Parts: sequence; structure tokens; C-alpha cells
Amino acid sequence: MIVDKKNVYVWCPFTSRVGTIKNVINSSFSLIKFSKPKLFKVSIINVFGEWDDYLEELRFKNINTQNLNSVKFIKSWSKEGFLKSRISSLLIFFSSFFSFFSIFKKKKPDYLIVHLITSLPLILFSIFSFKTKLILHIAGHPKITPIRKFIWKIASSKITKIICPSYELREHLLQNKIFNRHKIVVIQDPHLLIKRINKLQKEEVKEETLNEFFDGKKILISVGRLTKQKNYPFLINNFKKLASEYNDIKLLIIGDGEMKIALEKLINKLGIKNKIKLTDRKQNIYKYLKRSNYYISTSIWEGSSLAMIDAAYLGIPILCSNCPSGRKEFIGNNEKGFLYNEGDDSDFLNNFIRMYNMDSISIKKKLINAKNASRNFTLFKNYLKLENILN
Repeated sequence: MIVDKKNVYVWCPFTSRVGTIKNVINSSFSLIKFSKPKLFKVSIINVFGEWDDYLEELRFKNINTQNLNSVKFIKSWSKEGFLKSRISSLLIFFSSFFSFFSIFKKKKPDYLIVHLITSLPLILFSIFSFKTKLILHIAGHPKITPIRKFIWKIASSKITKIICPSYELREHLLQNKIFNRHKIVVIQDPHLLIKRINKLQKEEVKEETLNEFFDGKKILISVGRLTKQKNYPFLINNFKKLASEYNDIKLLIIGDGEMKIALEKLINKLGIKNKIKLTDRKQNIYKYLKRSNYYISTSIWEGSSLAMIDAAYLGIPILCSNCPSGRKEFIGNNEKGFLYNEGDDSDFLNNFIRMYNMDSISIKKKLINAKNASRNFTLFKNYLKLENILN
């Protein structure tokens, strides 16, 4: 039997490596992998070459790309910082305007799912009539600025569905009265590839300096870009206090970012260079998580916190800030880990001490609860919910 495939286009231009990239690839792959018969054909729009580094992976997973050939120098231009990121967004908007319009008038895909820098598709869909159904994916905990609220308002009637990764974000949007309640659906991020994780966690840590760091001490691990959002100065300052009480702990921070030099200076100033290790972003995070004893996140705001989900699946006790959005939803009333009040030094320290001293039975119960909850973030669970709104 010949089946007419549904064409799904994905718009997700990015100016730095963020978790959304992996989510887009996994979500696109889930539609191709699990639909019976093979119902969906997925194409990611490569706006200015930002997806070039992922072309081999996309081809392997039968995900197509649609090149817009916008201003190419955006890819190599440094985009760190508020002003440069805004300039990049404007360049993407104006350099892609006509090519985007032309593609959707000619090719008429069935669906367009938009992520991250969404102003161009939202504005064009609000002005012109396309046959494509528009789906807006909102991640993290976005600031509802006047400009963003205006764009969302004028485009709301043209948006078929709004996807949120957490119920907390859904309530945040409803409180701002921008979208109709029936349009907003919660679909957890498609993060966990179980077979791949089970393989990757068994790999050896080959870096000599890190092997020396893992020297029988209890390792606190934190994963994420070295940015203001992750609040690493808070973590480092409070780790200094913990290290003065507990001689058997060390802190490993994995990530790249603009705050690296400042954090190194802070570590040296506090005199704890032998207790803290900063190391660059890793392709395989699981082998480092597996050798760690506690997962710590001190973010000021966060999306689903993918590293937290990884830690939950691998059975590592979790201590996170109660920042928006999704953390409280996942951990609950401390059933699956420990939450502290974001920015509160004493609450952070007290919760770490509780976690450190908790009996094995209580910890095991939390770990089982967390691992069970992490399975909501698999590709198949994501596919079931996404397929439901695409049909």
C-alpha cells in the first residue's frame, strides 16, 4: 500500500550549542523511526550553515535538510553576549525573509515546528496565508518581553499548537493570557536513548588528569555551559564551605562558556584548585556521570535540565535549585531528589548535608522514583505525544 507521507519542516536556527539541538534531532528521528507505516518525512531548515556540523548524523538518521543560504558569516562570527546575539537574530531575520517565504509558498509542507529564534516564521505566518500548519515549541522559562508578547499575540491565531516541555511552563503561559488553553500541550523533551546510554556509560575515562581527580573521593558533578544562567559562582563559593567540613568530596564542572576565566580566578582566589576541576564540554557525558556520586545544579532558570534527567536515569542522587521551569515538577516534594531555594546559601548547604547523610534505604527509594520518572523523556514517549498532535 502506498502511503502519502506528511512533510514536517523544522525551523531551529541557533547561535550557540544548546540542549535544544539534541532535542530537535531526537524528536525528528522519533517521527521517522516509530511511525508505522513510515508516515513522516522530516526536513530541518539549515538557515545559515548552523547545522553543517550535524549533517552526517542527520543523514544517518534519514533527516533531510533544506538550505536557506542566509548570511554565512553568522556561523563563524562570535555571538556571545546580549548585543551580539540580538544582532545575529536581526541578521537571520532579514537575510532569510524572502527565501523562507519562497520555500513555504512553493513546497507547502504539512507542518512547520519552530524553535529558539522564532520571530521570522511567526511574523510571516501572521501576515501571509500558508497551507502549512504552524507549531510553536517554547523551551526553558522565557521572559515575556513586550516584543515577544506582541509577536506571540499577532501570530496566535495562525498557530495550531504550542508545545511546552513542562506543566510549569504551560501555567506560566496561561497566566500571561497569550494563547488559548486548548492549544498548549505538554511534551517532555526526547532526551534519553536508552541503548546508547547503556553503552556510553561503560566507556573508560582516558584523560590522565581526570583519572587522577577521580581518586576515591566522592565526586559532585555539574554539567552545563559556563554562563550566568548556571550560577556557578554560587556553587563554587558554597562548595568551599562544604570542602572545609568534608575532606572526601571534590567538584567536577563540565562545560564551555564565556565565564570560564572568571570561574578559574574565583577557584584560585578561594584556594581550592586541588578540589575543583573545570573541564571542557564532552561528547560522552555518561562515563563521567557514572563515576560521580552526586549531581548538582544551581541554575537561576532552566528548561528540562537534560543532565539532571541523565543523572536520574543513571541512579545518581540529585540536588537542584527550585528555579523555573520543570525542576520542581520532576523532583516533586523531594520524592526523586533534593530541591533548595534558588540563591539561598544556607538552604543549599542544609540540603546537601541531608543528602550526604541520608541512609541507604531512603536514598535508594529516591533513586528508583527518579529513574522511573526519567523514562518519560525517551524518544518513544515523545513520539507518541507528538504524533497525536500531527494527526
